[in-house]
Amino acid sequence: MSFSLPLNARTIVLFISIHATLDYVRPVGYTSAVFVVLLSIIISAYLSPRQPGTYRHVVVLVLGDIGRSPRMQYHAISLADMPNTRVSLIGYAGEKCVRDVRSRKNIDVYRLSPPSKNICPGCPFFIYAAQKVARQVLQLLWCLLVVLDAPDAVLVQNPPSIPTLILALFVCVVRGAKFVIDWHNFGYTILGLRLSVNHPLVTVSKWYERLVGRFADSSLCVTHAMKKWLKTEWGIESNVLHDRPPPFFRRANGAEKHKLFSRLRQNFEAVDDYASTASSGPTLFTLDEKTLREDRPLLAISSTSWTPDEDFGILLDAIVLLAKKAEDRRSSGKKFPRLVFVVTGKGPQRAMYEERIRQLQLSAAGIYIFTMWLESADYPLLLGSADLGICLHTSSSGLDLPMKVVDMFGCGLPVCAVGFKCLEELVIHNQNGYVFQNAAGLCDQMFSLFSGHVDDDSKELRRLGENVKAFQNLRWADNWTERAEPLFR
Repeated sequence: MSFSLPLNARTIVLFISIHATLDYVRPVGYTSAVFVVLLSIIISAYLSPRQPGTYRHVVVLVLGDIGRSPRMQYHAISLADMPNTRVSLIGYAGEKCVRDVRSRKNIDVYRLSPPSKNICPGCPFFIYAAQKVARQVLQLLWCLLVVLDAPDAVLVQNPPSIPTLILALFVCVVRGAKFVIDWHNFGYTILGLRLSVNHPLVTVSKWYERLVGRFADSSLCVTHAMKKWLKTEWGIESNVLHDRPPPFFRRANGAEKHKLFSRLRQNFEAVDDYASTASSGPTLFTLDEKTLREDRPLLAISSTSWTPDEDFGILLDAIVLLAKKAEDRRSSGKKFPRLVFVVTGKGPQRAMYEERIRQLQLSAAGIYIFTMWLESADYPLLLGSADLGICLHTSSSGLDLPMKVVDMFGCGLPVCAVGFKCLEELVIHNQNGYVFQNAAGLCDQMFSLFSGHVDDDSKELRRLGENVKAFQNLRWADNWTERAEPLFR
């Protein structure tokens, strides 16, 4: 939705102030001009009082691509299901939101311009960070204090922490709204990956995050371990809201698989014995809308943001080791299935790893690796059509859990996940998946599961998949109603 600015008292005051500021800026300087503009925005907010008794207005704020922020979208949907509630979902422009967000008439989506690249590539990081934050501050204040009606509550995702937390707190104070933080992780630990844990900016970021976080009226967090840490270290009380998938994450049926792989046909053209080029013919994985190919490859899927907190090299190293084991097994006269690995996602390290994948040349071993970005409607279908999920997420804080595993479990997909502190709140080794620590461990797990597919008709994969069903009993809506809804009543 584009910003709409009604011609009312606050708008008139704001425009007059800005016009005066533009004349004022030449002799005095830009710092004073920015101060006057911000002051004008604040004054204009006071001229737009809430009209009690009309409807509940909740702002859901994430300083990231809304389309790639599933938890915040699910928050918006659940809030919109509450009686007499209107939701404003704010974040960066980018991918499309899920269908339920787009179809709700009481959810308004406001897209901000994403941060530009460093306008001074040779400048120190803090100069780039300062101009980025200044741009974010102006955009958010304009949207929260001028464009939107006064909210009853603001739910903000953390991280990112700067400047989101302080701005959300400020807006809540100015407009008399409730301030709620959804703790996904910690901004200072993520910043520490880029700089260092002892960098002064990381120290300041930690202090800032703790200070502002303690002003929240209510808090949500993603694990029991995080709840305990917030209470012990920062004195912040929070409700645990574990991520749970919505209903559209499920196993795909035969017709859905056939249609999906027909649409994605061109993505798998590198597989040398591709079944057919006719659009109505069989695909690599299915013969028709009811039957899977007996000679189909097994499909493993991994989702990544291609960032440093996910060492994708572990998977590539494991696949190289797996290729050697597969060749040895075949040379001894035993069968081993062909394998297709699909890695979905966008991020800064994708091009680097794609070049490395091209250099591996594993097709001779019957192994193919593809990277792709899927539409929001196709992603759960691909998960629901796969045989195994692989998760490389390692938390910068050790206190959050990977959303991608939640999605995989929602689709009945067992996983192999790299281990870290508190992962046992989601993945239980040898029950609903396997936990590994390095490439050799992942290789051994995949070799056991994939060779078992031809030795005992995938008995182990089926066992793990059956155990995942227990996770599917509790979906997002019921979990949110119990854990989060009381905060917004």
